[in-house]
Amino acid sequence: MRIVIYINNKSIADVDCSDLTKGNPGIGGTEYCILLLAQLYKRYYPDNQITLIASSKGILPEVDDIVIENNLFAVPQTAKSIAADVLVVSSVFEGKPLPIDFFSAVEAEKIKTITWGHNFYLNDFCNLLVKNDFICANVFVGHQQYDRYIDHEVIRKSTYIYNMYPEVSEPFRKENDGKTVTYIGSLVPTKGFHLLANAWKAVLVEVPDAQLHVVGSGKLYDRNSKLGVYGIAEESYENSFIKGITDRAGELLPSVHFHGVMGEEKKELIARTSVGVANPSGRTETFGISAIDFSSRGVPVVTIASGGFLDTVENEKTGLLYNDTKDLAGCIVRLLKEKEFNEKCGEYGKEYSKQYAPEKLIVKWHEVFELVLKGKRPAIEMPTNFMKNNLKQFRILNRKIKNFLHWEYPISVIGIETIGRNLLRRLGH
Repeated sequence: MRIVIYINNKSIADVDCSDLTKGNPGIGGTEYCILLLAQLYKRYYPDNQITLIASSKGILPEVDDIVIENNLFAVPQTAKSIAADVLVVSSVFEGKPLPIDFFSAVEAEKIKTITWGHNFYLNDFCNLLVKNDFICANVFVGHQQYDRYIDHEVIRKSTYIYNMYPEVSEPFRKENDGKTVTYIGSLVPTKGFHLLANAWKAVLVEVPDAQLHVVGSGKLYDRNSKLGVYGIAEESYENSFIKGITDRAGELLPSVHFHGVMGEEKKELIARTSVGVANPSGRTETFGISAIDFSSRGVPVVTIASGGFLDTVENEKTGLLYNDTKDLAGCIVRLLKEKEFNEKCGEYGKEYSKQYAPEKLIVKWHEVFELVLKGKRPAIEMPTNFMKNNLKQFRILNRKIKNFLHWEYPISVIGIETIGRNLLRRLGH
């Protein structure tokens, strides 16, 4: 079996990605997961062939072959030319859903393809997957993301496999100082740092010696981005939160520390952290791998009860989930002040994160590859938890009606949501 995996690595070509099992070397979560899959599938299934099609040469993990192709639309043809049995491609390209011309190229080359859902889909994208006979499977990265599409026909091609997270070794957190808070993520609007920045002074009122460490920058996903005056994030975004972390003179508060993009060295900082904060807004989070960065080393997590974080954070056990962003500061303060609760969450988190170990998940990828080769589809799994979340009860009801009628009529909750979203955009919202 020859598996071909595409990676758009032109913005990370200078980053050493030769061994992803050591941790994220300072690249986006999507790129990390793609390269980790290539490396680990080859390790666990050495008799099968793994080829990476990369947009740039880069410093990549060891696989059977690496082919350079900088034209996305030529990737299906390239895969066919090297006798690929299956092509795996992320559903997001340069921050946007795969364009329709890519699907046309897949169809033209008749190459069996698996899309990997590192982003949320709108209705039109779902329809592209459904209508293309050579999109043989679609893999979501989380249970909650999968449930979101339970009443759309795309679910008949879909399954979910959690992102793999190699089991970590030392350093684990050994001491909780009750004051160190760490954020990991890109400093762009969708990653919610502005919510933490604007809540920080409220944290200081309750815990005056608290310290905020920020890992990431506005250049994590686009290393050519032009930053604002403080060099933290893109100018307009930086202006939206800078007052929350500066004094009256416009100087950064002495309690706030920016570390920029960090690779393996961030594990030392995490091991000194009392509370980890992952994307406070939850926007775009199909999985939320930064939550596992913390919990795997024994650090409790604070974030919103939304999206992928419902899969990666267990409320009151591995940290705290809030429903309203106004509660962000309060959750941080609680974990800083309640030392015993904090440490209990940290210890539970270390065990909880082991469910994402590669040896438990790589076999699921192998099963999907075999299904595709046999021309079969994954079985539908009905939702089992968080029934009040994200209109899930309506999605389930609609799926049950479709199953009863044996008719995939074109009405779905994601379809209605897409219409509403497009209407709001036209109105300027």
